[in-house]
Amino acid sequence: MVKRGLDDRDDLPSPDDFNLPSADIESVDRALFNLFDKEIPFQVKIDNQSEKVPVVFSTGERFALTRRKSPIRDKNNALILPIIAIHRKSIDISANLGGYGTAIAPRDQELYVVKKRLSKKDREYQNIINRPGLKNQKNISSRANFASSEIFPGKTAKPGTIATRRNGKNLSYVPQSTDGLLENNLSDNIFEIITAPYPTFFLASYEVTFWTQYVQHMNQIMEVMMTRFSGQEHGFKITSPSGFEYVAFIKSPLNSADNFSDFSSDERIIRYTFTVDVPSYLFASQHDGLPDPFRKYESAPIIEFGYIQTNTQVVTFDKNPEGVVNQNKFILSDIDTEKMNEPRRGQGREFLTEIVENPFTGEDSVKFSRVLIRNERAGETVASSRITVDLQTTLDSPSSE
Repeated sequence: MVKRGLDDRDDLPSPDDFNLPSADIESVDRALFNLFDKEIPFQVKIDNQSEKVPVVFSTGERFALTRRKSPIRDKNNALILPIIAIHRKSIDISANLGGYGTAIAPRDQELYVVKKRLSKKDREYQNIINRPGLKNQKNISSRANFASSEIFPGKTAKPGTIATRRNGKNLSYVPQSTDGLLENNLSDNIFEIITAPYPTFFLASYEVTFWTQYVQHMNQIMEVMMTRFSGQEHGFKITSPSGFEYVAFIKSPLNSADNFSDFSSDERIIRYTFTVDVPSYLFASQHDGLPDPFRKYESAPIIEFGYIQTNTQVVTFDKNPEGVVNQNKFILSDIDTEKMNEPRRGQGREFLTEIVENPFTGEDSVKFSRVLIRNERAGETVASSRITVDLQTTLDSPSSE
């Protein structure tokens, strides 16, 4: 499979029949809200009857209330207790992510392959290569579909038929077995690979506040939360409505704030506040003004084995193991880059040596000419200053395991 980087995205088309939900900041908010609202069974007994503790995601107004000693009230100015209030207080995009660390190094990453499937062109390709070895169908390539045999095995196809000179089952004289026509066998196919940008990681920090009017209710709420911790960590695995998973870490301590000292004139309020950190990620964000995050490219894996003969010495220059750039290549230019000295498409990494005589001094010097593996227009095998002879070329398609 071809590896592609972020710089290659603009050259790739977008798939027209593929989509995935996005993982965004709202996904983390909803995942944490669902944890406290649906997954953890927060219940307290009021008048010998179990009541579910309501959960609110604080907006600016509600957050201002939770920061004060005054609890949240309804439209009739009645206390809404017990209650759990959640407020997102910060987003950390540093590489350290609050001590949890990113999942990858903080540098450009390759595209993330999200789907590999058969291309729409594969059906036509299978008719051309005739992998089942069928002999009597006009829409599948076979030897019988050649109209002229002046050039072996033929040069033109009969009207309404398909023929190819590719050496395979299409040229076989012996009928092939058709026992495995319906088997799930992938060997020589055209695949469509769909990619998306690698996720962007961040840390979302939330402040969670438990409000009750009785100590017994507060004890019940905290005990229920602590007994539901996932694994040995003081945290939970949470899932967004779209199916993206995160881990929410409960940070100690759980700070108490009550009005026991002056509740003789006010209603008794018990409050515990703590922080929840959620290492999160942005994936395939789809907003107005952003390009389609998904790209596709097609791959038909064919391995080419060739033997090329030349009448001069072939030299290769390997990079040093440390990857240090050779600065001597840039003495005469201030705008060249290391990438510009890499072989272009159709060129190999080999060089052919050529002895060149200096017309002024008469001394011989060695010149290195890059080999052109394939001419982009004509498909010929040539060298920039030496002629090479293609002795044999073999095409082989690897079988899937």
